[in-house]
Amino acid sequence: MTKDKLFGVIPPLLTLFDEDGNVDYQATCKLAKFLSNHVHGLFVCGTYGGGPLMTESERMKLVEELTSRLQNKVPMIVHVGTTNTPEAIRLAKHAEKCGAIAIASVPPYYYHYSNQQVLKHFTKIVDSVSIPVYVYNNPKTVGYGISPELLKNLETVGVKGVKDSSFDILVLEDYKRTCSKDFDVVLGTEAMFMIAHFLLDIQAFIPGLANAFPEIVRQFFDACMSNQTVQAKSMHDRILRLRKIAYQAGSSTTGVLALLRIRGFENGYPRLPFEPVSEELFAKMHKQISEVFDGSIPTMHT
Repeated sequence: MTKDKLFGVIPPLLTLFDEDGNVDYQATCKLAKFLSNHVHGLFVCGTYGGGPLMTESERMKLVEELTSRLQNKVPMIVHVGTTNTPEAIRLAKHAEKCGAIAIASVPPYYYHYSNQQVLKHFTKIVDSVSIPVYVYNNPKTVGYGISPELLKNLETVGVKGVKDSSFDILVLEDYKRTCSKDFDVVLGTEAMFMIAHFLLDIQAFIPGLANAFPEIVRQFFDACMSNQTVQAKSMHDRILRLRKIAYQAGSSTTGVLALLRIRGFENGYPRLPFEPVSEELFAKMHKQISEVFDGSIPTMHT
């Protein structure tokens, strides 16, 4: 973090499962160690991290394992969003105890809540910890979004920032305009970072693709930050090509898992009801990735 704000490339760490659907803590930590050599932080137990697919105890154990094995090598932001306030509070307190630098939470999902109920939910979370709390705006998965007016009210009760995964530059702009200059607005995708950085001075993003290609996403970020617009645009185009290949899987998480396998990281399955890509699709994706890298796919050195 810089000046109490997040900074840089912060991948939403994939939680890896074994073939039977159990959390593969060892493989997930192995991936986290590899990523830590290239990125500024890790966003744990979010959408890519399968938080909503995991039990409370699984989420806590994963944070403990990552804390133990990473030894503060890279900062962690832990997502604690659930369907209810008490569980989110328990996860938040646990994350703080384990050394997380911040927590994030989607608003409670499944049911649709009034703005006042969402406000009370986050007030309770903010009051339960001393580290920064971010609201995670993901209307596609939650079922409803965070309006700029609600976000401003969330700021007044102590929420320090927002991770926005609306994929809408106008929403991002509204957030920046509505909240104070001290409020941290973070982008939830690699796809829009170049635009968001140069137009809105966004300084941090949470790119799912960086699970598989952290080196490329980091180089892209560095090019943007140093105003190398020609290089940044070229890398932006390559990142969009890689995203398009991954999204053929139907689920971005499943697609990025396939990209990891293409790079030589053999461990890791999604948890049911998600399933790995078919061997036919995997072969197609492998060929496409090879073409992106002119026949020489970079391997992962973990």
